[in-house]
Amino acid sequence: MDTGRKGFIEIGRVAGLHGVRGKVRVAMYSGDAGGVMKVRRLWLSGGNAPGSGGREFEVVEAQRAGGCAVFSLKGIASPEAAGVLTGSRVSVRRDDLPPLPEGEFYWADAVGCSVVNEAGEVLGEVSGVLPGAAHDWLVVRRNGEEAYLPVVEAFLRSVDPPAGRIVVSPPEGW
Repeated sequence: MDTGRKGFIEIGRVAGLHGVRGKVRVAMYSGDAGGVMKVRRLWLSGGNAPGSGGREFEVVEAQRAGGCAVFSLKGIASPEAAGVLTGSRVSVRRDDLPPLPEGEFYWADAVGCSVVNEAGEVLGEVSGVLPGAAHDWLVVRRNGEEAYLPVVEAFLRSVDPPAGRIVVSPPEGW
C-alpha cells in the first residue's frame, strides 16, 4: 500500500463513475467513507490513466453513496475524463485525515511492524493488510511465506505502530 508519496496514506481505489458529470466513486479500504468527506486533495496513481505515475487533484465536492465516497475533482467534468481514472489508487495526505479512535490504526501504519506472540517471540512482519467481507486480514511474512491473520479482537492483543510492534494470540495451527 505504498503510495510512493511521503506523507500520504492509500485509502482506496477508484471503483467507477458516479453520474454524468465526471464524478468518481471510491471504494474505501476501511469500508467507511466518513473520514474522508472533508479532505480537499486526493492523489491518484496507477489505473488506466496515461502517465499513471500519479497526480494530485483538488476535491470540489464529496459525498457518500452506496458505501463509497464520491468525489467531484477539479478539471474532471465528463464521464470520459473520469473513466480513465477507474482502477487508480487513491491516497490522501496523512495530515488531512481525522484522528483515529482508541484501538484503531491506519493500515499503512501496520506495514513493517513486527508480529510477536504474548511471550514476545517474533512470529513475522506485517507486509500488508487486505480487506475482507467480515473483517480485514494482516498479511504476515514469516519463514519466507505469507500467512494471513484475521484482524479481530480475539487474535490481536495490542497494536503499537509507533513501537513497530503488534502482539497477537494467533489461532491454533497458524
